[in-house]
Amino acid sequence: MSADAFIQCRVTSEIKALIQAVADRERITESALVRQLLETVLRTSTVGTDPGVGLPAKVSREARLSVRLAPDDRALLGERAAARDMAAATYVSVLVRAHLRALSPLPQAELMALKRAIADLC
Repeated sequence: MSADAFIQCRVTSEIKALIQAVADRERITESALVRQLLETVLRTSTVGTDPGVGLPAKVSREARLSVRLAPDDRALLGERAAARDMAAATYVSVLVRAHLRALSPLPQAELMALKRAIADLC
């Protein structure tokens, strides 16, 4: 289920600072933190809920992985991902999956270019 609706509210600068501090500590965006807070409250609330309608199951913390990189390695990662027109996290995910499953780490765009080149040769 994709998130396509927005909720907006105004808070004091103190609350904003606290949300930012917690989000930074958890290494997530403020928006992701607020979404988690709302989901937690809604899961524990029984007021006005329809038993047939539920929130999506919470993704395990094991589904997200944080990796620290040295600044120069981060720069190289950014350059290589940009050269493939991919987000850095997506590029890392493709590389890790390829390594774990002994696959060729060829992004979709490069695969299509290779197939076109092979078709031109035939």
